[in-house]
Parts: sequence; structure tokens; C-alpha cells
Amino acid sequence: QHLGPAAHWLLDNAALLEQQIEAIHRGLPRSFFRLLPRLRDEPLAGLPRIYSVAWAWVAHTDSSLDTRLLKAYLRAYQQVRELTLAELWAMPSTLRVVLLENLRRLAERIALTQAARDAAHRWIELPEEERSLGALETLDAALLGRGVAEPFRLQLQQREDELPVAAGHELAVWLAQRLPDVGAALTHQQNENTEDHQSIRNAITTLRSLDRIDWRRIVAATNGAMRALARSPVFAAEREDTQDQSLHAVERLARQSGVAESQVAEVLVDLAAACANGDGNQRQAALAYWYDGPGKAALRRAVGLKPRRWQGFGSPTWHRGTALIYLSALTLLSLAAVSAALHQHGAPAASTWLLALAGVLMMGPASEAVVAVVNRLISESGQPTRLPRMAFKNGIPAENRALVVIPAMLSNPTAITALAAQLEQHAIANPETHAQFALLSDWADATTRLLGEDQILLDITADAINALNRKYPTDTGAPERFLLLHRLRTWSESEQRWIGWERKRGKLEQLVRALREPDVFPFLALGEISEPAPGIRYIVTLDADTDMPPGRLRALVGVAAHPLNQPQFDAGRQRVVAGYAILQPRVVTPLPEPETVTWFHHLFSGQCGIDPYSAASSEVYQDL
Repeated sequence: QHLGPAAHWLLDNAALLEQQIEAIHRGLPRSFFRLLPRLRDEPLAGLPRIYSVAWAWVAHTDSSLDTRLLKAYLRAYQQVRELTLAELWAMPSTLRVVLLENLRRLAERIALTQAARDAAHRWIELPEEERSLGALETLDAALLGRGVAEPFRLQLQQREDELPVAAGHELAVWLAQRLPDVGAALTHQQNENTEDHQSIRNAITTLRSLDRIDWRRIVAATNGAMRALARSPVFAAEREDTQDQSLHAVERLARQSGVAESQVAEVLVDLAAACANGDGNQRQAALAYWYDGPGKAALRRAVGLKPRRWQGFGSPTWHRGTALIYLSALTLLSLAAVSAALHQHGAPAASTWLLALAGVLMMGPASEAVVAVVNRLISESGQPTRLPRMAFKNGIPAENRALVVIPAMLSNPTAITALAAQLEQHAIANPETHAQFALLSDWADATTRLLGEDQILLDITADAINALNRKYPTDTGAPERFLLLHRLRTWSESEQRWIGWERKRGKLEQLVRALREPDVFPFLALGEISEPAPGIRYIVTLDADTDMPPGRLRALVGVAAHPLNQPQFDAGRQRVVAGYAILQPRVVTPLPEPETVTWFHHLFSGQCGIDPYSAASSEVYQDL
């Protein structure tokens, strides 16, 4: 009837408590819960060890949360017993569990206290013939067993004056034996209410703040394995999802070998550091080279495990045989499909040569169906692989300078204005100090080497690029941010016209060569706007109608710059034997404008707009 402030806190935050229960189910799935070490001794036998850590924290801090104190607490605990990575990652969800249990305990106490007071009200309001001290004794004994006899007696004491004189005197005598010091009892109840109010407020405030805390920073500061891995320069510079792959590998090796995670991490970092400081190449400085690459056997030996005979589907042996297995499967399945069709529908009297001819003709459509089915099965069975990537938190470094180019035709002033606006949009979305944005341009095909309007179009384009450079100036002495790389036409025998040599492909080939050999520069000299900065390492090519969302340039360069992705060229074999020389990012079709949408667009453009489920896509020819 008269809820206190503590109860109002619970009622006002009921929706938050429901959300926390859902968060616990998401954060502690059964598969993850099984990885947590359990306690053997009472009173928490059978529960995860991290539960006792969280329980002690909540008990000694009255459900409040101070991240600096929490770090010190976790470090102090691990001076005696090391916590695993899984336990530390489970800490926020376990804190939610303990805090909800604490709130449940407090809510039950508030409800019982309220029920005791309601019982006192009901006894006082009974008809006189039904009101007796015997019933009161029974009720008091029951409430005493639940620990709420004191608020029951205090409520009776407050209303004893409402009873008739004789009944009030009997109640006063009864209360005098059980409530000798009313003032002390009132003070005790007020203190309990204040403490409950403070505990509930702390718990709810902590639940609200759990999602705002950078738990990764807490784990990095308190876990021995993460501190050991942070000694690797490559690991420290990697993006968080790539670092997580290394952490999961350390967890797996620790479980398999029985060695502590921090020791496994030390071994892994020492192997990478020895190769980086010795004769090893840059790839060996990456941790993934050792736990998921050619160094896997050496790492397993270093932690006391035997190298596996079967290295998995990523092993070189498997890759050498994939083509044979794939083509053999397609051939056998196609032959089986044709044989089944001929057996089912072939004429009994048909001659052998006629059946053979029918079989040969059916191999085409049958193989098409088989290829589609096999590719679908492989794509559905294989997991997409995310390439490792660098974080570049402070922007693209100078040693990884990039050039973004839009191959385009200078056809008319309107198109030139649109190209300049597109170039400006890319630069605004990706404001990198060590990146330039260029139009890689040609004139339209012509019957002569030069046309009268060529110079006019070139001047308009140069003015647009110069205007962009004035609008977005660079530091003194730094190269211009926006460039114009334009070339003259050459005669094409096949086209019988003057065109840009090899068109788009030719421009990119000449650009790559010009960046490698500055003495060979096929583009017109237009001053600073035609001078790429020295040391450009990556070229990002965009079509005139392709957008590059904010941060994507840094992300692409971060993938290409990772040591495991950098191409290793074998001069003898004349091929890239490791890493990637060309990366194709995912391209998503935007939502169509109402006036441009067609049935063709619906059928062939795929998913448009917000598509959160395709961050990692699988395509059989690229993945396998």
C-alpha cells in the first residue's frame, strides 16, 4: 500500500531488468558456458569460478562498479590463480547474473516486509469476535521464520490506538514482551530501508553502465595472455576482429596442451619475434603464420603437442589436390546424371551409336546442373574466411600511401563537374593525410589525334581539380590532395580510330608502371596536379558511379597492408605464391530510385540497402 523508494526503483526499471535477462542468454550461450572452469568446494560447488569472482566483487562493493578498482581486483586475484580469457570475457555477463540475483534477494525482502505490514493491517481490521492473541501468536511465529517479524510488530504498535481500550491494552502487553525498544526497532528498519534503497540504486546503475564499459581494455590490462600478445608489434597494430582470431587460437592450444594461456601466448610471440629479428620474412612476424599457417607444426611442438598428420582443408597438400577432386566429382556426377537419364528414357531398340550421341549431347546441360549443385553444396558447407587486417587507428601511415583513381572520359562540361563532385565526396568520406584522389582521364575516341574542343575540356577539368585543392589545402610542402592524370590518344589498328591506349585497362597499367618507374610518365604534365606523391603503394580503382562509404579506404588499405596479405612474388615461377596483389571488396547495389526501378533490377541486382547478414560472403571460386 505504501511502497518505499527502493520498491519504486525496481518498478521503474522493470523493462531494464527484462533486457538484462536477454543479454545474459546472449552473452552466456551453452557452448561458451561449458568452457568456463568450475568450482569443487562449497558453498559454490559446481558453479563457474568466474561466478565466485563476480559474487565477491558485488558483495564487497555493494553492487557499484569502478573500473580502476575492478582492474586492480582482477590483477590481485590472478596473482594467486590465473583466469582464462573465456572467464574474463564472461565477466560482464556473470556480473549481470549476480546483480540480478542480488536484486531478486532485495525484491523478495521488500515484498516480504510489505506482506508483513499488510498482515498487521488485516489483523487490526478483523471483527472484534475474530481478533485473538492466539491467531496473532501463530501469525507472528510464521513471520518470524521469514525474518520479517519486526516490521509486523512495528505496524501493530502504530495502530494499537485504533483498537478498543481492552484490546489495545492486551496488544500493548503482548508487544512489550516482543518489542521492548520501539525506537531502536524503528531506527533498525529505517537503516535497512536506506541500505536496500542504496543497493538497488547501485545495482541498477551498474547494469545500465555495463554496456558502456570498454571490457576489451579491462581484459587487456588484466590478462597475462593478452599482455604477452601485445608485445608483438603486428598484433598490437591489428584490428580487433583479427586480434580475436589470435586469442581464440591461444585458447584452443591451451585446452589441447594443458599449458596456461599466458605461457602459450609467450611461446607464440617469441617464435614470431625470433623470425622477425632473424632471417625470417615479414609474414613470419604475424602470429597467424604460426597458428594457422606454415609455422603450425613448430608452434605445436613448442607447446608440447605432436604435429597433426592431417593439417586440415587449409594445408598445402589439400590445396594441391583440390582441382583434381573437384573436376573428378563434376565428371562422375555428370556421367551418373546422363546414365540415369538414358536408362530411364532411352529407347530399348536404339543403336549404340545413337545412345552415345545422345549422351554426349546431354553432357552439356547435365554438367551445368551438376556444377550449380556442387558449387552450392561447397558454399553452404564451407565457412567464409575473413582476411586479417590492420587497424590504422591514427590513419593510413606514410609507408602505406594510397592513390584513389576514377578512370573516366572527358566528354562534356556537365560530366566533368559530376566527376569532380564524386572525387570530392570520396575525399570527404575518407579524410586521410597520406592519400590522394585522382581523375585518370582520356578524351573520347576520334578520327584524329586532337580535336578542337579537347583543350577546352582539359582546361575545365584542370580548373575543377585546382578548385578542389584550394578548398581542401594540404600542409606546406605536402603534395596536392587532388590530381588529374590525363593522356593523349594513340592510333588503334583494330578500332581504326585514335583512342586511349587499351582504354581503362591500359590507363591502369600505365599508372602502375609510372609509379614503379617515375622516369616513364605517360600522362600530360599539368604542374603539381599531375604529380603523384612518391612512395604510393596501393591503388584503389572506382567507377564513376561507385560510392566509397566513410572509412572504407582505411579498411581496404588495412587489409592489403597486413603481412599475411602482402603478395610474395616468385620470380622463377613468375607468379604470386602467397598473399594478394589484387583485392576485390564487396560491392552492394543501393536502393533504386522509384522512377528507375525495373523488373530487371529486381531480378539481378541482389539485396539492396541495409544488409547486415552479408558482412562476410562466400563464393566458391574465391574461397576454395
